[in-house]
Amino acid sequence: MSQLSQIFDIDFPGRRPSKAQILSKIKAAIQSGAAAISVSWGENRIDLDYSFNARSWNGCGWIRAIGGDDIAQELNNQQKRG
Repeated sequence: MSQLSQIFDIDFPGRRPSKAQILSKIKAAIQSGAAAISVSWGENRIDLDYSFNARSWNGCGWIRAIGGDDIAQELNNQQKRG
């Protein structure tokens, strides 16, 4: 994770979140200025970090079949579209 940005933590207690729920919370965090985001559900975690030099998101980890890299790619594609 980023050394320069405070990590924005998103926790989903209880039922496994859907990809839409995860993306909704991540987008809200980004709109509030977050550049480092950690999403957790029990022991599962997705970490996202924005690279200001590359102007892109990087992700790692998994929550069930939802991968951090997949979320990062989707955020980068949406960013390109405007």
